[in-house]
Amino acid sequence: MPQRIRVIAGVFGGRLLQVPEEGTRPLADRVRQALFAILEPRLRDARILDLCAGSGAAGIEALSRGARHVQFVEKSRRASEVIRRNVMSLGLATQADVQTADALSALRDQVSRNAEADLIIADPPYDDVDLRHGILELIGGSPSPLSAHGLLVLSGRRIKGQTAQGAPTGLRLVRSLTYGETGIDLFEPDGAEDVR
Repeated sequence: MPQRIRVIAGVFGGRLLQVPEEGTRPLADRVRQALFAILEPRLRDARILDLCAGSGAAGIEALSRGARHVQFVEKSRRASEVIRRNVMSLGLATQADVQTADALSALRDQVSRNAEADLIIADPPYDDVDLRHGILELIGGSPSPLSAHGLLVLSGRRIKGQTAQGAPTGLRLVRSLTYGETGIDLFEPDGAEDVR
């Protein structure tokens, strides 16, 4: 039987989502709950880019809590199909686009179209350090796919005692969270008013 996780809160709170059988690592419920408690003030009518989306749980959680639109980006075709099923089962087809692509290509496409997101959530595989650095560089670049008052949420493995890495040019680290081996860093565009 396929693994399932729950939407934590909002309009779809308690609803079950399918999870791809392999190749993805959904954020634990307690991590999503803590993260979205922080993000809640930013979600109303937000345009969101969910990179390395896996099951789509993060983007769907945002839609459940009032986000306007989510573009899901997932490299795995199988996982993309799971996201599509999750979106359809909740009646969210008009508020979501699912793109089967790698995260860096999707970010470059956003830049080329001058498309900006209010919130970018990126949950790359823990062992793909190059992808993490590439995401930071593209979002910190100019032009950026992140709006001037937007927020980047970037997760990764945090070894015990390790601190968050510094921000690249164009971004500043505003908050760092650690839950077990999961580290989540929140970045804003450099020069944006700090609205923690």
